[in-house]
Amino acid sequence: MRNKNGYLIIFGLLVVVLVILFATDIIGSPFRLQETQSTNINEVTNTVEKIKNEVKIGLTMNEMKELYGSNYIVVNDNGDLENGNDEHWKYRLLGDANYKPSSADHEIDEEGILSGKAGVELFIGWKDEKITLFTISYLGTDKHIHFYSNVHGNVEESIIK
Repeated sequence: MRNKNGYLIIFGLLVVVLVILFATDIIGSPFRLQETQSTNINEVTNTVEKIKNEVKIGLTMNEMKELYGSNYIVVNDNGDLENGNDEHWKYRLLGDANYKPSSADHEIDEEGILSGKAGVELFIGWKDEKITLFTISYLGTDKHIHFYSNVHGNVEESIIK
C-alpha cells in the first residue's frame, strides 16, 4: 500500500511540474506560437482591410490622428522620395513594440515583416496637411510581403517577396 501511495504522490508532483512548465511557456511554446501566428495573420488581414476602408486621399492630419493616434514616426526620406510631399509618416501596427528595424524608415522593413516582428506598415505622404499617397506593407496569408499603394487615387497591389 505504501508503494502505491508513493507512486501517486510522485505522479501528482509530475503533473504539477508539467502544468507549471506549460503555463510559464518553458515548454509547449511551439504549440502556442502556431496559434498566435494564425491569430496574427487574421489580425493583419483585418487591419489591412480596415486601413483600406478608412484611409483616403485628401484625409487631413487631424483626421488621421483621430483614426490611428499620434504614435507615428515622422520619416526622414533623405531626398529619396521625390514626390513633392511636405512630410511623410509611418505607422507600425501590430508588431512587437520592442522591435527596432535595421532598415531606414522610408524603406519597407522586409526582414521585420517576414520574421513577424513587424505587423503592418502604413506609410503616408502629406501635402498641405492632406494625404496625397499611402502604402501598406504586410505579410499575406501566402507568407509573402504584400504591398498596397494608393498614390493620388491610383491603386496598385503587388507581392514583393
